[in-house]
Amino acid sequence: MKYTLEIQKILYQVEDNKSLTHHDKIQLLNQAAAIADYNDDIEWGYDVRMQLIHECYFSTSDDELVTNFSWILNTYDQHPNLFDENDFLWEYKWILGAMYNNPDVSMEQIKAILEDFKTRLVRNGHGLRAYYDRLYTEALSIKNMKKAKEYLDLRNVQPQDDVDNCPACTLDNELDYYLETGNFDEAYNRAQPLLNKQIYVSTCSQVPARTFCTLIYYAEKAGKHELAAELFEKGEGDIEQEKENQNLTSYGGMLVCYLANKDKVKMRKYLERYLPYTLKADGFSKYDFNAFLAEAFGRLQDEKTISLDLPEEFELYSPDGVYNVKTLQEHFYQKAYELAETFDKRNQTTTYVDRIKALSL
Repeated sequence: MKYTLEIQKILYQVEDNKSLTHHDKIQLLNQAAAIADYNDDIEWGYDVRMQLIHECYFSTSDDELVTNFSWILNTYDQHPNLFDENDFLWEYKWILGAMYNNPDVSMEQIKAILEDFKTRLVRNGHGLRAYYDRLYTEALSIKNMKKAKEYLDLRNVQPQDDVDNCPACTLDNELDYYLETGNFDEAYNRAQPLLNKQIYVSTCSQVPARTFCTLIYYAEKAGKHELAAELFEKGEGDIEQEKENQNLTSYGGMLVCYLANKDKVKMRKYLERYLPYTLKADGFSKYDFNAFLAEAFGRLQDEKTISLDLPEEFELYSPDGVYNVKTLQEHFYQKAYELAETFDKRNQTTTYVDRIKALSL
């Protein structure tokens, strides 16, 4: 059939052309999916979309990720004999994250999706490690440390399986509990296998880059300035290897904040790299990045202006590239605050707003 050859040519182009960006690949794969749909070929539509969601994962916008995964889920439920449910349980975790990252998704909807994920895990013979890992992550995000520790302990007694995160991500996620509870030294000690690459990380798209970013930021906040500098020097190479990874946008905000009053050249480099990613990002990425930038510009009180190369889509875009520091701080503060209110309303907490209020204007 001629249309299958068209699909195969597109897939070959996506796989073989190393110069393509994730955005380019998404566009091509959408073309392939459209061809499959036009010809009512659900098996090709399924295969293409499985590849498509892996490319969508590297975008800060979750819209296409959710749309394509929903298609996969619905298609499997309608034709369970054609596909293996285990094929997409790993990717289901990304959808759970996308639901939490969108403040317009109600907590009732999130709970229903969580329960669906849990049901599919159990009926395919998996443990609940991935389920508790998500609950742990979200408890941390609203600073419910008691619940976070409870879910962390429940996660850790569950057996590892092929739906669980890789060992590098698992350890990296665990560090956040100690950092958020003010125990930097414990987090730093536990992070050594990641920092020294004793845990296999070559197949992970984020670790150890995000580990370095997080520890740099928290080391500085803990007053360990020399250690923060050492970590930046050691981790800069790993961070640069993932410079096109939009999933690291929040962590890029940590770097901007750390470098604000230390190295203006590198501060500008990371700000100019990651800010464009946030313009079409999910709600949480925008909130988190804006909060870090409000904090960063708060550290530049002695400077009136800063030169930046920012995209025209940026709300305060200036053709001459010169920006007022105080105006930028107020802008990012307000943007973060507005999103914080929507998240807190959904989560029935004050955690996100409290974080923004703690930043001085």
